[in-house]
Amino acid sequence: MRPRVLQVLYSFQIGGSEVFAFELARQLAAQGIEVLCTALFGSPGPMLEKCAQSGIETVDLRISTINPLTRNGFSPRLARELRELRLDAIHLQHFLSLNKLGLPATLAGIKRIVVTEHSLYDVSQSLAGRLRTRLNWRMASAVTVVHQDIRDYLCDHLGLPAALVRVIPVGINLEAFQRGDRTRVRRELHIDDGDLVFVYVGRLAPVKNVPGLIAAFLAIAARHERPAKLVVVGDGEERGACEALIAAHPQGSRVHLTGQQVDPRPYLAAGDVFVMNSRSEGTPRALLEAMAMGLPAICSAVGGIPDMLNDSRGLLTLPGSQVSLEAALGEVLNNSAKLSLMGSQAREYVQQNYDAGRIGEQYRRVLLD
Repeated sequence: MRPRVLQVLYSFQIGGSEVFAFELARQLAAQGIEVLCTALFGSPGPMLEKCAQSGIETVDLRISTINPLTRNGFSPRLARELRELRLDAIHLQHFLSLNKLGLPATLAGIKRIVVTEHSLYDVSQSLAGRLRTRLNWRMASAVTVVHQDIRDYLCDHLGLPAALVRVIPVGINLEAFQRGDRTRVRRELHIDDGDLVFVYVGRLAPVKNVPGLIAAFLAIAARHERPAKLVVVGDGEERGACEALIAAHPQGSRVHLTGQQVDPRPYLAAGDVFVMNSRSEGTPRALLEAMAMGLPAICSAVGGIPDMLNDSRGLLTLPGSQVSLEAALGEVLNNSAKLSLMGSQAREYVQQNYDAGRIGEQYRRVLLD
């Protein structure tokens, strides 16, 4: 009988951990494992459609967000439904998922309960988040994290045993990120040949500080002769703030908000430089995908980003500093000749360190060996 694994996405919307979980589900399925997918917050979204297109069965666990007991894992119904799925392993994204499903999975007798944490911000931002982690880690058979900083925090500050926590980076399939259609895509997006295009992919959430990115770009665009555009791919609660900044600035037409895209690859193909202004990150998948496309990057020096970019693959900025971000944007506009070399080094770095096949095999062993 084939082993059965339930992959639990945070939601069926587009996000870094959601794409990670879905791509891992596909890799495991290709290895002959029977994979099911569900979401902590199960309303329909693009990732639900991608599961259907890939032939991955989805289940709706109907996790309550209202009842204070069931939303914290005290649910005989969930335990019963998980038992009926006859699972060998359950893979959860974020410690919040362990809070909601760890106890039902334990009561269901699932042998392997694995949780992956993607961001230091998610476990450190609140007292409740830290308390949940301290209380619930004992239900996990293994904890994986995408960067060493997260492991250090979990072990040194929250008391998780070092033997439990393992660093496994995000996996990227390099073959999926080619830019041979760059000329066609730029033409379809009405980007002129001379435009230097900065592109951001991700949520419009406070932790990403996209309004700060837009403000810095508009400031530098207003005083620089080189034609440039900023393409923002994503959606979220700060979209209104972004739209207000664009509408109020005379250079606002240089910023294009695309909204959420199921496939951001064409926008990366059209771009010249990836930009990210986050206040906190682990190993951002959007940055890795941009690097896999051969794009250098300008990013705030948080989480694993300094190791990813170094001096040869992009430019680092001070977190929360518009002055630092403007300086980096200006440096690229003044010296775009070095972008090609930085981009090729970025792609080589991803190939050497984030190969999806090797990382998928590591997860297979964590889940089933």
